[in-house]
Amino acid sequence: MSFNPKITSLTLYHQPGCPFCQVTLGALNSIDTEVELRNIAGNSAYREELVKGGGKAQVPCLRIDSNGQSHWLYESQAIIQYLRRRAA
Repeated sequence: MSFNPKITSLTLYHQPGCPFCQVTLGALNSIDTEVELRNIAGNSAYREELVKGGGKAQVPCLRIDSNGQSHWLYESQAIIQYLRRRAA
């Protein structure tokens, strides 16, 4: 998956207790890129953003903002792979 390289922000929607979120968050420790974290269990507005923008409340989900558009990437391994390629 490729997106325009002019990324303005990266936001990871997650929630505690989700094993796929924990894998993704753990991988972030070794990836040199800035990602805003949004816990949907701790903030209903974040959950609403996720459902409205991405179409479902599934986590983890990475919102990639570029050129005024948002792309929503689901699945922990796809998110980790995207972030690793971007940081390389």
